[in-house]
Amino acid sequence: MSEEISRRRFIRLGGALAGATLLGGAGYVATWAPEPQQPRSRMGDGMSKVLVVYGTSTGCTAGVAERIGKALADKGASVEVVSAKEAPAADGYDAVLVGSGVRASNWHQPVKEWVAANTAALKAGKVAFYTVGLTLASAPEKTAEVRAYTGPLIAETGIEPVDVGVFAGCNEPKKFSFMERTIMKLIKAPEGDFRDWDAIDAWALEVAGPLGV
Repeated sequence: MSEEISRRRFIRLGGALAGATLLGGAGYVATWAPEPQQPRSRMGDGMSKVLVVYGTSTGCTAGVAERIGKALADKGASVEVVSAKEAPAADGYDAVLVGSGVRASNWHQPVKEWVAANTAALKAGKVAFYTVGLTLASAPEKTAEVRAYTGPLIAETGIEPVDVGVFAGCNEPKKFSFMERTIMKLIKAPEGDFRDWDAIDAWALEVAGPLGV
């Protein structure tokens, strides 16, 4: 009996460790629970039309996208903030900013698919990318590594963003399942909301110039 219990524990632990390896990759997992409903946000009434697209799972990156949109709206742009799952059209804007949380050192699949589907429009306009991940919460020296997460997507699509912003994300255990919380503990992910709003504002205003906003 005890041998069978030990065997089951071993299998469960092995599965959790495998999940941690798969999901952790070279960086922490931002989130991977079902994405909460995120309505389209409109802000500002300026002449420049800006689209901010994001991919998220618990809403962490949605908050970053909203903050970027607000900073650009306060600067005088007319901004729409939309989830990539809503499949907004990329044409008709003066600038587009696209970002995502990370899973196993990759952007969320819906965002990558949206970029691929809108490559022609994005290449014809001005684009900036941004990545939100938990890695920077405990290892800010890995900024270049996190920025490189967009490398494969840039190579595949030929899109040349004017800049790639990188920001620390969130790890709020109450939003995860038991198994997800277990994996986050196994990879020793720091808990909390590590979004630096001042840094997000500063980047949005800095990239506004190259985007022509």
